[in-house]
Amino acid sequence: MLSLISYKSISTAADLFFGQHKLRHREFIARQGYDVKSYDHMEFDEYDTLAARYLVYSENGKEVLGCSRLTSTEFGSMLKDHFSHLVDDMAIFSQPNTWEGTRFCIDRRLPPDKRLAILRQMALGYVECALYHGVDRIIGLMPTLILRSVFERNGIGLRKLGAAQAIGDHSKIQAACIDVSYDLYSGACAKIGIEHPLGLLAWQEVRRHAV
Repeated sequence: MLSLISYKSISTAADLFFGQHKLRHREFIARQGYDVKSYDHMEFDEYDTLAARYLVYSENGKEVLGCSRLTSTEFGSMLKDHFSHLVDDMAIFSQPNTWEGTRFCIDRRLPPDKRLAILRQMALGYVECALYHGVDRIIGLMPTLILRSVFERNGIGLRKLGAAQAIGDHSKIQAACIDVSYDLYSGACAKIGIEHPLGLLAWQEVRRHAV
């Protein structure tokens, strides 16, 4: 089940909230060797603020198998602060109703078919969460292979913000933007056969807005 967690729901979803920090530690620090902050086997950074929303996938309400973070760029942007050289037009950071997606990860220990199922729910959850909160676009950066496998292959088109570049062990990292719309959402739902994984949008509302 995919859940959306904010500061308002931490008290009722503590296992999921702290579990996503533990998964991030395991995937980014223990497995990939990221030189980032951690405490008690939980990874965190300066973008884990009260404004952050977390997409968290769990099958039992306790163990986190996948997660990602969404935050309004009004309260900071990892892409702008640390990787702005990947963006051709800096105006994207001043556009209203822009969120940034970061820390997307799925438990590497899972079998491929399970990882794919979780990936699809989380990718669609990005767009559903954005529509629900009136967000026009989601920006972020990933290896080009991951951008394709997570979003483009699942019907979520991307607008590239700059050329791909080598960063660290990754030969091709690219900044991209999801231009959010009901058409995009309904098309992705149809392509992968999933409807509103977060349950935030009534399906009738999606059909009414889609052209």
